[in-house]
Amino acid sequence: MKELLSTLDRLNRIYEQLDLLNFRAHKNFPLTFNNEDSKKLLPQNKRLYFSYSYLNREKTRLTNLMLNQIIDLRVPEFIKDTTIHPQLIDKALKLKNVDQTHSKRSFNLPSRNRKINKLKKLISIIDDENLNQCHGYLNQIYVILMLNNLLPLSFRKEPYQGGELLRDTDFRTTLLQFDYDRYLYQEFAPEYYLKFLIYTRVNRMPDYVKSFDARELFPEAAESGFSGIAYEISVDNIKECYVVFKGTEASTDYTERSRSKRFEKSILENYKDWDYNVNSILVGSDKNYLQLTVAQNFLRYIEDNIAPRTSIYGIGHSLGGHFVQTLQLMNNCFDGGYTLNSAPINLKLIQHVKPTLFSDDVWKKLFQLTDDSDGTKFITPDLNRRIKNLLPHDYSEIINEYFEQDMTQVFYELPFTIWIGQKWEYNLSNWKYPFKNHPRAYLSSGEIHAYQHFFEQLFAYLSSSDNSGQVFRNSMSFIGIRTKILHDTIKEPVTAKYFYDYSNYLYQSGLFADKPQKVSQEFIEQKNSLFRGSLREWPFLKTINPDMLSLATYFHVINGAKHFLNRTPTKH
Repeated sequence: MKELLSTLDRLNRIYEQLDLLNFRAHKNFPLTFNNEDSKKLLPQNKRLYFSYSYLNREKTRLTNLMLNQIIDLRVPEFIKDTTIHPQLIDKALKLKNVDQTHSKRSFNLPSRNRKINKLKKLISIIDDENLNQCHGYLNQIYVILMLNNLLPLSFRKEPYQGGELLRDTDFRTTLLQFDYDRYLYQEFAPEYYLKFLIYTRVNRMPDYVKSFDARELFPEAAESGFSGIAYEISVDNIKECYVVFKGTEASTDYTERSRSKRFEKSILENYKDWDYNVNSILVGSDKNYLQLTVAQNFLRYIEDNIAPRTSIYGIGHSLGGHFVQTLQLMNNCFDGGYTLNSAPINLKLIQHVKPTLFSDDVWKKLFQLTDDSDGTKFITPDLNRRIKNLLPHDYSEIINEYFEQDMTQVFYELPFTIWIGQKWEYNLSNWKYPFKNHPRAYLSSGEIHAYQHFFEQLFAYLSSSDNSGQVFRNSMSFIGIRTKILHDTIKEPVTAKYFYDYSNYLYQSGLFADKPQKVSQEFIEQKNSLFRGSLREWPFLKTINPDMLSLATYFHVINGAKHFLNRTPTKH
């Protein structure tokens, strides 16, 4: 048993090092399109590939060793319960299968064998390792051992202190990621994994763990796309409840064998979340805030069903962070909380849901401060101070952690959006990352409103969609209609300017490699199709950079964002 535990711990460290290597590869990706950065890639690629080669060999060796050790394992508990050993072998075989599937897959370089393509290949190879899935199966082995008293436990002498887990960065990010990976743990109640996670973070064993899943309690949760789970725990008689809100990214259930069904579920989940994002956060309308209603009902249920004098903490990523902030502003329901790359609060939405939160005078002042009719809504310390002076509390118990150039920060310069509590921003020193999260420097107030209106109309057009196929077809139909309108109105100065300003913002953010040019009269007078004419008049459209979008997504999601959190933040 001692040898097996040593192998498990070493394999776990290999997974962690592969995860960190993935972050390093993304961080080293050049996005500034100059020769100097490209030259640096050759030695960087060599170091990264050398590290991966070693880690990959060790992973395979340890996976095989672990499987053999589990097969050969003999302990008295296997006689008392004959199901334990087959369960362990099953998890080890699944890890072996993931490793073998990965090793058999070929990864060819693109046609141009450039240094940047070699880095892309490495990122694809590491992504194919399915590290979240590997962590899941490995953790299940630990859980099985723990449940059957086969895992030696070493407890610290000091009792647990209230809020200790809340302040533990690894606990928070792991708990957030667990919400996406729960399909891996279908054989176990969430409580079992929580006990193991709590023990690994604080070296104390919880006396009690109970979970509350919003989708099991409220049928309308799945209908609206809302996802949240709460964990009531007691450690050394300290009672706490962690309410975890899921972000927009739909988790992929790989236990569903049909790819089409997996795709269907993923598209619909994403659509429901983006419907809320657009109508409630981007626009602040009253068209669709069912997710927020469910979130309120979920919190009320938790408050009514947990033990008295239990501290309630909110944790959320992206859209989930929006729920933490919004619920705290409306109901002051959390004793503390953390968000990661959170979407903002929209005051117009709050007014629809809880108009009595502020007096008419305070509502008026808040809207004046956060309106953008004069195009001056920038994120500044003075603006935040003036907004906070109008709120009933300082909400310093809520800490919002961000990658400094996270793409969700764009939302905070939209009309009537705010954040509450503390804001901690993280970044890397001497790092060139071009994404511009302050669009006000490039877009006028009218252009911001046009951007909002476009997406509001899109989701109104999609409202009749019942399945992923309809969502896709209706999206293409809407884009075709808007493309026709753009083609017919491109000669108008306002349309031409808006199109140029949007394109320039995307160029400045690294999504185009070439700088856009303003529309010429010659192009206006030509009777070209929009597609062919645009590519000739604006060749920058051919230089769209999907790598920038991929990187922006990676640094937004938990797997990428968590690696910033061990640095010193800038606090606001």
